[in-house]
Amino acid sequence: MASTTGITFSGLSSGIDTDSIISKLVQLEQAPITRLRTQQLQLTQKKSLYDGLKGRLNSLSGAAVALNQANSMNAVTGTSSNTATATISASSTASAGTYQLAVSKLAQTHKISSTAQQNTSDPLGLSGKLVINGKGVTIESTDSLQSIASKINSSGSVIASIIDGGEGQAYLSLTSKNSGAANKIQIADLDGNVAEALGLATGSLDFRETLSNGGVTSAGFSSSTTAIGSVLAQTGLGTQTFTLNGQAINVDLDSSSLQDIAAAINTSGAGVTATVRSVTQNGQTVHKLDLTGITSYDDSDGVLQGLGILQKGYGNQLVAAQDAEYTLDGVSLKSATNEVTGVIAGVTFTLLKANETTPETTTITLNRDNQAIKDKVKSFVDAYNNVIDFIRANSAFDKDTFESGPLFGDSVVQQIESQLGSTFFSSVSGLSGNITSLAQIGLSYDDNGKIEIDDAKLSEVISNDTTALGNVFRAMGTASTSALSYITSSSKTKPSGATGYQIYITQPALQHALEAEFEQTGPLASPETLTFSGKLFNDKEYTLILESGLTQNQIMDKINADSKLKDLVTATIVNGKLQVTSKKYGTAAEFNISSDKASDPNQSGLGTPTILSQGTNVEGTINGEPATGNGQVLVGNSGNANTDGLQVMVTSNTTGVVGNIVFTKGIAPLISDLVTTFTDATNGIVSINAKSFDTQSEDIEKSITSLTERITAYQESLRLKFARMEQAMAALQSQGNQIAAALASFSTSNK
Repeated sequence: MASTTGITFSGLSSGIDTDSIISKLVQLEQAPITRLRTQQLQLTQKKSLYDGLKGRLNSLSGAAVALNQANSMNAVTGTSSNTATATISASSTASAGTYQLAVSKLAQTHKISSTAQQNTSDPLGLSGKLVINGKGVTIESTDSLQSIASKINSSGSVIASIIDGGEGQAYLSLTSKNSGAANKIQIADLDGNVAEALGLATGSLDFRETLSNGGVTSAGFSSSTTAIGSVLAQTGLGTQTFTLNGQAINVDLDSSSLQDIAAAINTSGAGVTATVRSVTQNGQTVHKLDLTGITSYDDSDGVLQGLGILQKGYGNQLVAAQDAEYTLDGVSLKSATNEVTGVIAGVTFTLLKANETTPETTTITLNRDNQAIKDKVKSFVDAYNNVIDFIRANSAFDKDTFESGPLFGDSVVQQIESQLGSTFFSSVSGLSGNITSLAQIGLSYDDNGKIEIDDAKLSEVISNDTTALGNVFRAMGTASTSALSYITSSSKTKPSGATGYQIYITQPALQHALEAEFEQTGPLASPETLTFSGKLFNDKEYTLILESGLTQNQIMDKINADSKLKDLVTATIVNGKLQVTSKKYGTAAEFNISSDKASDPNQSGLGTPTILSQGTNVEGTINGEPATGNGQVLVGNSGNANTDGLQVMVTSNTTGVVGNIVFTKGIAPLISDLVTTFTDATNGIVSINAKSFDTQSEDIEKSITSLTERITAYQESLRLKFARMEQAMAALQSQGNQIAAALASFSTSNK
């Protein structure tokens, strides 16, 4: 019978095991749930297998991408015959060759030290203002050797270290952050005598760095227009004096910038020409003061020393600043570092050993790395076979046991295997020559339907014709004229066939060019600031300061040598006027130049410059389909039937038909594109089906929930019905007992 407490007593009245009956009936109702759970498990398993398949397809695409590179067949290996002298590494941009290297000097990093001090922690009683590599450091009388080192390190000028050899043997050492002769330490007392007292700078003065034109130059400073005191983070420097060629020159270092000092020198009548030069030094732009025409000098206030034009000797030079010196095939070369790049394209060699008297030698050999090329092909084949192995392992059918893999009969998997196979051994459309398919380089199916490589055949092709090998693998374009060149394409670009795609130009790309309003007839009467702006300068302003006395040719040279401008514009003089032309093409090359001076014959003549040519993008069509210009690059528009994403460089300055581009798509990009159609997160068939498994599993879970609720209600209904039956039987039993008792009583009373 039933109880409101939830406790049941099975068959107390009927003697029937009602719980067992209910349990059996409920189990029968749960059979559909068991079937649904099995289906759900199968869906989860297939989803997991689809994820595994997707990962293997992506690996295949990655191997294909590695082969679809312009330099994929240009692998080069470099060797050094004497690795004690130099080691070598080569990139794919290197070319085969042999070079003789002889090393006479290794690059060294400058290192100096102080004289011996009593200890590292006691105050030294020294005070003053140091300048180290264009950075200011203030020293106070309470500073110890240790705190001075800390202040120098905070300035970022050099690396300061302490050597503690015990009482009376404490030293401060300074090490340049970069190797090479140009990076020797500049140190001077701008105020006080700390450097000299420590023995870091001592002895007679001399020019620190001379120029090829006979002039001298300063240390590099972070700004040419900010006051020297601010650049050095120093205050209270005030007006100080130095003498050039007998002429005293006064400068207020609290307010005078490098440009102001140059102007003061140029107008002093000393006969010395001062210019400010921007240079890239160790990856940073710094500004240097160049002086020419010095015959005598006096620097009692230490200004020229603080600027790094003059330098005292080093009290204790531990390691001299030195460039590496070497010859390559007999050509004498220098390097600020022992790691040399750029001398041989795509090659880095590290100098390790030198001898100035008898240079250390080694032979550098660069050979095409055939094994690396072969490994790329092998990786591609292995990735393909890995996909096939996975598919076969999970879709196998055992004819004896009739058991099948979870992907057996899966139409998506069958489609993937079929399309990969047909693409892998297709002929490359539009490609001519002896090699137009992978079968011709030694690839074929084995007995198990996987791809095998004929190593001898592949090695022969690599040795004899890597160009043809590269063409059968990668996407490429061949132009009918030097005015066209293929850049890149997209997965939507279609092969052109042997005829190629016609390039028709309606507007050639133009550079942006400006011409000064007037001629400059003499040297600048006063300093002038040119401000460059516009798209070419990312809509930011860049200023170039022209020092007083500069001629028109010197202004042109200054623009062309500036660390930033030299990469963006070219300055020329045409018909007596300054012209500046962008190095880039198109609307992104637009720029403007303004001057802070009214135009007159004694200034640059810039005035309101004339636009000689407006930066214009190339315009035209590819294969008659619309294209968009970006500078000299013409790009097939999105949605084009054939040329979507095709990019072509057009250097022609004429309109009309320029020529044709024959575009071929090798096996690697075809496989990569095909994999994308399988694995694309939105439209890929693998992704779509994987999502459908999740949807089906969710629907099954909803069905299971609904069935579970119905079975629970059914179970409660059964319990209620059996409880009522027990109650009815109990009532009947009670009535029967009462009747039996009454009969028994009646029988007894009648005896």
